[in-house]
Amino acid sequence: MMVDSELLKTDAVGCRVMRWYMGTGLSLVGFMMLVGLLLRASQAHWMPLSADTFYALLTLHGAMVIVALNMCGMGGLWFLMRQQISLRPSVAVVAYVLTVMGAAGVVIATLIGQFAALYTFLAPLPFHGNWPHWSTGVFLISMALITMGWIGWCMQMLGGVLRAYGGLRPAMGWDFVWHRQSFDAAGGRVPPPQAFPALMVGFDGLLAGTSGMLLGIALLVHWVDPRVLISPLWAKNLTYFFAHTYANLIIYMLAALIYVGLPYATGRKYHTSAVLAIGWWCSMALTLTNYFHHLYMDFVQPGAFQYLGELSSYLSALPVTAVTIFSALMLVWRSGMKWTLGAVFMYAGLMGWVVGGIGAEIDASVPFNVHLHNTLWVPAHFHTYLVGGCLLFVVGWLFLYVEARSDRRTGAAMRWLVGLLTFGGMSVFLAGFYWAGAYGVPRRYAVEPPPGPHLAKIASIGAVVMLLGFFVALFEWLRLRFGYTARYRATMIPEVGAHD
Repeated sequence: MMVDSELLKTDAVGCRVMRWYMGTGLSLVGFMMLVGLLLRASQAHWMPLSADTFYALLTLHGAMVIVALNMCGMGGLWFLMRQQISLRPSVAVVAYVLTVMGAAGVVIATLIGQFAALYTFLAPLPFHGNWPHWSTGVFLISMALITMGWIGWCMQMLGGVLRAYGGLRPAMGWDFVWHRQSFDAAGGRVPPPQAFPALMVGFDGLLAGTSGMLLGIALLVHWVDPRVLISPLWAKNLTYFFAHTYANLIIYMLAALIYVGLPYATGRKYHTSAVLAIGWWCSMALTLTNYFHHLYMDFVQPGAFQYLGELSSYLSALPVTAVTIFSALMLVWRSGMKWTLGAVFMYAGLMGWVVGGIGAEIDASVPFNVHLHNTLWVPAHFHTYLVGGCLLFVVGWLFLYVEARSDRRTGAAMRWLVGLLTFGGMSVFLAGFYWAGAYGVPRRYAVEPPPGPHLAKIASIGAVVMLLGFFVALFEWLRLRFGYTARYRATMIPEVGAHD
């Protein structure tokens, strides 16, 4: 095992910030998974909900799952980058408070105010529902608070990376890639692998957050004064530029956990390479334009944007996804890695990333998009990379974190039990979505046509089994957590971080 891994750092402030973000994020994820199970049970006609309640819960579920997993990524990446660059905890705390306040507002707007314009809140839908006028305002203000927290976090991350490495060019590793000989001769500092997602998320996230705030202000002005008109096409472009980028950046943030977690598990170093750097450059650009595949059916959208959307959607899957996953597999290959629960979850997340990405690429193809985009195929692919990818990366990271500090070990029987319940149930749950999408069952319907209800029953059973697996994993994590060795208990004494 690597003794110098960032996974083992004992910076008390960094650990505390990570625990706040990840603890809150995972708590929200657990709550939203129960809400999602209720929605699928309603579609299965087991626990029917009224249409108003169903769509309000669907709005809550969609918005909060994205925000919750984003918080996990923010906490994990902040912890890792604090070991490399100067990051003030006060900024992270303000961003955390704004995000939590916004999340609370969304809960109030949907559960109490019955706001049900769905998590994309596409104009003009938020202003023409049968919910109270105030709930629209609460929802929009809450999303603005979440966006403000995100912008502040991105500004800190981007500024910290640029300051630490001397500007954009060194932070990108430009000379490391194209002028390697002179770079080595000058003793240049190569950014570690986790610095590339920090740079990309800071840059792209700031642009996406700014567009989100612009849209949010316009919607709030229209909410106050309906005489102020908003172009639906303009609003849709800003909505998906913000929301699609915000959601995509989750998995790029969590890629940093792979760069640190798997090397610790395998005992091999993850090096910055020219291929890795170029891959991240491409993703920085392509992630900003691949949202256009959500607008294929908007015939008034300029045709060039539609071609760009399909091209970007395909190309964006190659640079970082292919490089990260292939290099991660090579890192594991014949490494003698011990298959602890942390390693199992993180490795399984790579498979979820691949499967969800393939599902997304199929949907981004125009001939398939016409038939699949407004079906359950879309929830299928983003549930795959969110639950089967992002969530597993977070859980794997947290297991590796406690496994590295605990004198207790997880037995083979427990590993098999958790694996069978979690991954078996997840496979059935996701298959219900894919199968229904292939049959053309529409998404966002409280009452689905056949075979939707039947497949919803199968998916609900899979979801129950998957949740049971996560609960068993939680208890095992707590057992390991309370088995910290005396050496690591000593490191839990609060200390002033080097960057305060």
